[in-house]
Amino acid sequence: MSASSRKIFLNKLRWFAYEKLTSAGDLLSFYLGLPVSGSSTIKGEKTIIYVGEFLPPRIARVAKWFKKSGSYTTVLVCHKRGFVEKFSNPDIDHTFLFRNEWHLKRIIRAIKNPYILHGFAPKSKFPFIAKEASKKYYPNTPFIIDYQDVFVIYYGKNPAMRWLQSELPYEYGCFHDADGIIANSLEACEAMKVWEVKKPGKRIFFPLYSDNDYFCNTPKKFPEGEIHLVYAGGIYGSHRDKSHYGIAQLHWLIEYLQPQKVHLHIYPSPSSIGADYEEYAEMAKTNPYLHLHPSVSQSKLAEELSQYDYGLMPFFSTSSNQSDIKLKYATTLKLFNYAEAGIPILVAADVMYQSWLVTRYGLGISVAHKDDFKDVRKLIGNTPYAEQAASVIKNREVLSLKEHIPRLIRFYEKMREKA
Repeated sequence: MSASSRKIFLNKLRWFAYEKLTSAGDLLSFYLGLPVSGSSTIKGEKTIIYVGEFLPPRIARVAKWFKKSGSYTTVLVCHKRGFVEKFSNPDIDHTFLFRNEWHLKRIIRAIKNPYILHGFAPKSKFPFIAKEASKKYYPNTPFIIDYQDVFVIYYGKNPAMRWLQSELPYEYGCFHDADGIIANSLEACEAMKVWEVKKPGKRIFFPLYSDNDYFCNTPKKFPEGEIHLVYAGGIYGSHRDKSHYGIAQLHWLIEYLQPQKVHLHIYPSPSSIGADYEEYAEMAKTNPYLHLHPSVSQSKLAEELSQYDYGLMPFFSTSSNQSDIKLKYATTLKLFNYAEAGIPILVAADVMYQSWLVTRYGLGISVAHKDDFKDVRKLIGNTPYAEQAASVIKNREVLSLKEHIPRLIRFYEKMREKA
């Protein structure tokens, strides 16, 4: 076991022990009816509870636009190990970080008659537990589940990995029992077929969209000589299992770019583990064209990315054993972050839906093969760079939260009417 693998294992072990050791006290507190600190301060006719294990950046972005659109109170209930401050924002009125299942149940019980219980995944265990608890305390509150990545799409109903096997029953339960499903990607639409969810009117397709508040509009000119590419998001070290994590192991890309003297800037996701990107930091010490930057919050990311020439989505099918359906239907927030920054995107054709979005809306260039990155100057074509950037700035408006948030508000209202 490598040093990086050992760090990751010990971190998982530490959190497992923490959850088990704190459960006894919260179990006793639950049955004694002891209150949760801060719950009495929650006030508002339209309280939305966002609940899940690992906080994705899309939740706070959507919560902000709900706040802009009406008198909503927003409450985040997230596992302590999965909370990432850089993914949150001041538009979350109240934040509760639960330690274990019983602590979560205490929090759910303490919040009175919320407007919507909005679970976020891909890990479905704790949203499922929150849903089950809510049936007892506020049975008329609709439960909505929100999926971007869906585990059954990765490897089907019988994955080899035990942690995935244990997650699938909760995923099935969330899909079947939810009053509404928010499909942030086409993965969730496909998963409804796999899980045989057939209730009409249950789903809304709501891609992640760009946040208008972060739009950068500085006219860009392509610099003479140097090319600067940027990647923002999850990355993994070589110690990780390539069959699962290979899609975001960027060693091949670094190897291709250095001889061309093309700069690669990497901004790890704030949720990335240090053990996963420390080897990139070591590589950067001897490679003048590789630059590893600190993670950046969503509110500052677009501005940071705007100083580079192209955003990267280099996800090819040969990089991992994830299913073709996963690659075909996946959606990542980085696509919309690059659009916010006003920079064109180089996207692998293998991620078919995202590649279609980029070409359909003039956001960049679809890249057919990995080896096309061996000649970046040829890849980016003859279209003047200023025209490419101007196309992004013009067309991102169609794919923005300001444009589409009314659809999600109407979906919430529809779920309330059915409750």
